[in-house]
Amino acid sequence: MNVLVFPCGSEIGLEIHAALCWQKDVRLYGASSVVDHGELVYANYRKISASVDSDDFIAQMNDLVREWGIDIIMPAHDSVFLRLAEALSADELSTLAAVPALWQARICRNKNETYTFLSGCNFIPECSVSTDGHYPIFAKPAVSQGSQGAEVVHDASRHMQLLENGIEYVFSEYLPGVELTVDCLSDKEGLLKSVSPRQRCRIKSGISVRTQPVPLDEAITSIAEQIAQKLQLKGAWFFQLRQDIQGKWKLLEIAPRIAGSMGMSRHLGINYPLLTLYAYLGVPFGVISQYYPIVMERALCSRYQIHMEYDQVYVDLDDTLIHRGRVHPVLVSLLYQWSDRGIPVHLITRHNESPVETLEKYRVAKSLFSSIIHVVDGLPKSKYMSEGRGVFIDDSFRERLEVRGSLNFWVFDLDSIDQLIDWRE
Repeated sequence: MNVLVFPCGSEIGLEIHAALCWQKDVRLYGASSVVDHGELVYANYRKISASVDSDDFIAQMNDLVREWGIDIIMPAHDSVFLRLAEALSADELSTLAAVPALWQARICRNKNETYTFLSGCNFIPECSVSTDGHYPIFAKPAVSQGSQGAEVVHDASRHMQLLENGIEYVFSEYLPGVELTVDCLSDKEGLLKSVSPRQRCRIKSGISVRTQPVPLDEAITSIAEQIAQKLQLKGAWFFQLRQDIQGKWKLLEIAPRIAGSMGMSRHLGINYPLLTLYAYLGVPFGVISQYYPIVMERALCSRYQIHMEYDQVYVDLDDTLIHRGRVHPVLVSLLYQWSDRGIPVHLITRHNESPVETLEKYRVAKSLFSSIIHVVDGLPKSKYMSEGRGVFIDDSFRERLEVRGSLNFWVFDLDSIDQLIDWRE
């Protein structure tokens, strides 16, 4: 199936890619309205001019659907799932989208609407706009994502400022306890299939950058079942909880979409994006749920877009391909990438023993190399290389300097070869 992700460079879009890029029955397509990381991750990528709020956003999405033969669209931002739900309701979208019905989307997008809809449940925090109550209280825009705009309000003066600034807020009781995200999965009928709570151990810019699973208890299970029964969401969704001063779980928000940190629960056995596709396409599925100690830590990761032409590669052996007594994992990945693309790679080495026997010792296939050049006469390595557009990888600065000066090859030490990997799938 052909799946379009928008915006594909968001944290959600990157998690969808990680979950689906190796699925044999899925071909991923990514689009964004701004320049983002998706361009370096999605092999099939397009930047469109329309943002989600533009009048022609749906028209441009429909153009991509027709051009790429898209079977289903997966939203990767809170505003997008509501916009796509509106388009489906108005029969404006030319394909299926993994979004809830419009009434469900509206309830989940606005926290005041969420609390009103679930007002009979005992896990809804106490909310009030009155400035006559006790402080501190918690304030957050009713329509937002992550922790954007959230703050603890300590007095009536600040409370009144927020009431008068023209933004709709949720003003709720202050919840000082542990915060959880609870990843949930429902089938095509809205039947709850899995509940996986995880602690938001460290938050940065509203994103959980360190998370770990916590045991599922009766209280969390009950909350999940009540939400599932009332909202009848399908596919992946999640809700966030925080403990009040007595340690009781209270609801913060619900989102009917993939979460960027669902990757941790995915590593425990549940591929939420894939099973979401199944739910929206009406495909039955089972769930393998596992629990063991695991921590997911997220940090910035660099990817590179280079414009460099080359048609041959020369690679050193000692302290390069074989580094600290083991095969260098990034370089060997590049060997397979070049082999797949038909770029000849030559092993060139001053190795004291037989290069072929050393390759066999480390289980590196000699068939990955177009030739194996054993330099034993002390001549510069450039004397054994063909002129043209080449890349040379060697730990020795002296060797790199000589080859660069003699042949004008692109030359690299191990610290910079990751730029040569094409991560797009």
